[in-house]
Amino acid sequence: MEIRTFELEFAKFIQKFRDHIREAFLEDTFDKRELLSHYQLGKEMLEELSDSILSEFAKNIDKKTSVGIIADKYVQLGIRCSEDGLSFSEMARVFILLKRHIWLFFQESNFAGQPFDVRSIVALNNRMALFFDRAIYYFLVGFEQAESEEPSELEALYNAFLNRIRRDLVKKGDSK
Repeated sequence: MEIRTFELEFAKFIQKFRDHIREAFLEDTFDKRELLSHYQLGKEMLEELSDSILSEFAKNIDKKTSVGIIADKYVQLGIRCSEDGLSFSEMARVFILLKRHIWLFFQESNFAGQPFDVRSIVALNNRMALFFDRAIYYFLVGFEQAESEEPSELEALYNAFLNRIRRDLVKKGDSK
């Protein structure tokens, strides 16, 4: 890993306390803010997303982790959420809140009280922000990709309606 010692230690710290962070995140996101609460699979989606990000935190913020790995994972998540009918704006908010809960935990922990070089904290913030920015971007790419591939139910009904009108117009034109 090419991560500086501070960044690596922080990433390991997050992974070690991932259950604590996840529970605070789920309580805030699902119970208090009721994000995705109106979807049958909403809580499951929140649990899977937070587990995935927190358990692989060191890998996620590592400079050696290719953009392609992040892209593949979050494009697929976007496609899945689109197919499941989840709101892309709520999911973007979920990513933002998870990032916030990681920083809140960092600030509230003894880890944050350690004497660190400001550059180390800025570098850590930049690595984490870059990961979340990429995750959100590729999630939205996947979401849009799924929506453009198959028409919505309303679009399908509209297209069927137009086809029927066209057929009726052709039949009227033939009878003259």
